Amino acid sequence: MHFLAPSLLLGLLAAALPWLIHRIGRRRANPVRFAAMELLLRAERQISARRRLREILLLLMRTGIAAALPLLFAKPYTEIRSDLPATTALPQAAVILLDDSASMRRTRDNDGTPLFDRARQRARGLLDNLAPESDVALVMASEGTATPVPEPTVDRARVLAALDATACSARRADFTGAMRKAVQVLTAAQRRERIIYLITDLQAVGWEGVTGLPEGERGAPGVVILDVNQGVAWPNRAVVDLTAEPAPEAGPLGVAVVAEIANFGPAPVNNVGITLRFDGAPVAKGFVDLPASGRARKRFLHAIGAGASVREAEVEIDHDRFPLDDRRFARVEVSRGLRILVVDGDPRTVRTEDETFFLEAALRSGGSSFAVSTALPDELGGRMLAEFGSIFMANVARPSADLAAALVRYVETGGGLFISVGDKVDADVWNQRLGRLLPQPLGLPRTASARPGAAADGETVDLRPAERLAPLDRRQPLLAGFPSRGDGLSSARFFQFMLLAPAADAPNRSVVLRYENGAPALVEAEVGRGRVLLLTTTVDREWTDLPIRPGFLPLMQEAARRLAGAPSGEAVAALTIGQRREISIGADDRRIEVIKPSGQSRWLVPEARPGDRKPVRSLLFTETDEPGWYRVRGALTDGSQVDRPDDSFVVNVDTRESDPAVLPAAQRPDRARVAAGPDGAPKRRLELWHVLGATVLVLVVIESALTIRFRRGRFV
Repeated sequence: MHFLAPSLLLGLLAAALPWLIHRIGRRRANPVRFAAMELLLRAERQISARRRLREILLLLMRTGIAAALPLLFAKPYTEIRSDLPATTALPQAAVILLDDSASMRRTRDNDGTPLFDRARQRARGLLDNLAPESDVALVMASEGTATPVPEPTVDRARVLAALDATACSARRADFTGAMRKAVQVLTAAQRRERIIYLITDLQAVGWEGVTGLPEGERGAPGVVILDVNQGVAWPNRAVVDLTAEPAPEAGPLGVAVVAEIANFGPAPVNNVGITLRFDGAPVAKGFVDLPASGRARKRFLHAIGAGASVREAEVEIDHDRFPLDDRRFARVEVSRGLRILVVDGDPRTVRTEDETFFLEAALRSGGSSFAVSTALPDELGGRMLAEFGSIFMANVARPSADLAAALVRYVETGGGLFISVGDKVDADVWNQRLGRLLPQPLGLPRTASARPGAAADGETVDLRPAERLAPLDRRQPLLAGFPSRGDGLSSARFFQFMLLAPAADAPNRSVVLRYENGAPALVEAEVGRGRVLLLTTTVDREWTDLPIRPGFLPLMQEAARRLAGAPSGEAVAALTIGQRREISIGADDRRIEVIKPSGQSRWLVPEARPGDRKPVRSLLFTETDEPGWYRVRGALTDGSQVDRPDDSFVVNVDTRESDPAVLPAAQRPDRARVAAGPDGAPKRRLELWHVLGATVLVLVVIESALTIRFRRGRFV
């Protein structure tokens, strides 16, 4: 037992006063010896015994009252080891931190009640038990969720209404950020007692190794954790990955859908049912066996019929008590973005000396998803260019007027064009016929050094070694998958390249790669709804040794994906809950409609900023709060609406929410700041003054009742 005011214990000396008073006021009988008194002595002994019992009872009552009063004023308390808060009626500033992350949608019992409903019930009970004068705020724990009651208030009706209006999100937990927000809310609180009540399932996800509380500061708020899961382990199965890739063995439009399923339980699970759906219709079913705390993969083959160029794939397994992660979505590019046309401007009889030999090898290798076709410039007159996701023009001398017009239409309607130069290219013809597509006008060739084994014929050659690339700017989307030092590209040497004529800065043009001398090596431009990439050197070994460097293959494949609008091989094929989606807009788009999986529509309207001359090229969609397929439509200036399947996207649950691992006791914020016992539970103060106060009242009542009865002579 401990005391807040131990000096007041000197008042215990007053407990001796009732004894002294009883000793002084005790009746003393005068002995008188005669025969007649013998009869009365026996009765006197009985009366004296009863009187002595009465005096002892009154002495105990009065001594207890005298001893309890100084103990009461000294404010005694004791310490107990418990995760639950000590009951107190003192006014306080409190923040109820409610866990609304995806894992709280799980049901713990067979009654089907989600943990989030249990958490809200605990929060209501907590509000009822707090002192009426307490200030209370309400903060949510999921990442990116708004704060319902951002400042402490005594208006309980407001807090209860906000609590009833809350719903469990599908986002991941961010306990560290939520704790920082709760501490900030309590910073301006006027109450001395400040407590954060965290109501959660104690999942380890979201803490990131820190508690979010200020370290080394006195007066920091206390933390109380109310575990609605009660430490019960919960096994879980989840679809953690879903990919789609071309499968020629299944037909011209065959795809292979690969799903990865994880078992987070300690026991193996066999014969888990799994279903593959395309555009909502089931197309294949199967079973999978999951090892204990392990993973398994299931591969489906499916031939997609002709029609839309973008399809929605979904894999679903048998439901458990957390059905939110039992399915996963993926976007499948059918034909556009998978077919590539390579135009060979300098064909050779020796295959290894052909202009497009290294380019074709790069596009076809490495497990790429491209179907590559090759043609000569004269063979493009009768081809439907719209069939291809991107077109590579390699050292084409003089494109005809008809071909130039077809390429302009192809790019402006959404196609992707890659242009590489060489000794065959007529810069004047290209600038005249395809100036609308070129990011910058073509200039004169420049020789940096003689190619090994060859001599420059009649040209001025720099005395310095061959040109190399400047450090990469990894902010460029095309270079995001390359290492920061540009391994695979930094070793490439450029013996000759084509200079570009100066051009004014434009928001739709950017230099992706530069040489060390500052000249552009790879330039990107947006033309209409399409994209153009211009490489100022060759894709064979005539002007550079880039084709034999390790970086050539990923550079060409990423360029093909970017031009075709297909997902990058290094990028995530779908968003996770809470991530933002950038949607491009065209000159004719008046506004963009995004239809969420629930069927609700959200409209995005491009707004030009005052004084900003650059046109708005994209809009940002932030309401990715539901898993599923998000469809995009554009409202044009003429009043018509056009579906935009190429801009549609899918959103999945963060796989980290599927892991049921519990936060270790050493990292719990309610135990990191207080002393913990062998069982890990923290010490909590339990005040005893209210018990002593009740004891004093009981003793006073008993003493008064005994005194009244004795004075009336009922206890003789």
